[in-house]
Amino acid sequence: MIGDALPCLAALCAAPEVERFPDAASVTGGPRAVVIGIDIRALRTRRHLRATLRDIEGQCATLCRRLRRLEHVVLVLNGSPVVSEDTVLRICDSVTRRIHTRLEQACGRSVVITALLAEGCNDRDHLAARVIARARERYSLDAGIALRWKEITHTSIGAAGMNEYL
Repeated sequence: MIGDALPCLAALCAAPEVERFPDAASVTGGPRAVVIGIDIRALRTRRHLRATLRDIEGQCATLCRRLRRLEHVVLVLNGSPVVSEDTVLRICDSVTRRIHTRLEQACGRSVVITALLAEGCNDRDHLAARVIARARERYSLDAGIALRWKEITHTSIGAAGMNEYL
């Protein structure tokens, strides 16, 4: 796990299989998945959100180049008091697909990029379980997807992503 220490990710950080690193360049070992916390509460415009996500795109490229076993990157965002959830979801959906395509072209392999908008998450343990389950998935048709917390409360990220994909 890298990025911002979001309160909704506290249970995930405490999981025994999760290691915390300061940034993408310091991740070591052979993880199959990396979770990136992204605090967007202070962002005031869509432009600021896009700039933040461009930085995340660079981090994903660094991870893909360094980690040969990497299969999943999960971006977890909290809510913005200014940018609407629909707008954040739309931007994240576009960004996840772009990152997936960029990594395929640059690294020659498919890395699944998932963005989760965790605003309104009231069950940190459940969120942790969903993210860990996503990280363990071997194959996914939804190579770049953005979902809301409420979309994964009663189903797995993979199933919710498949519904969006279809």
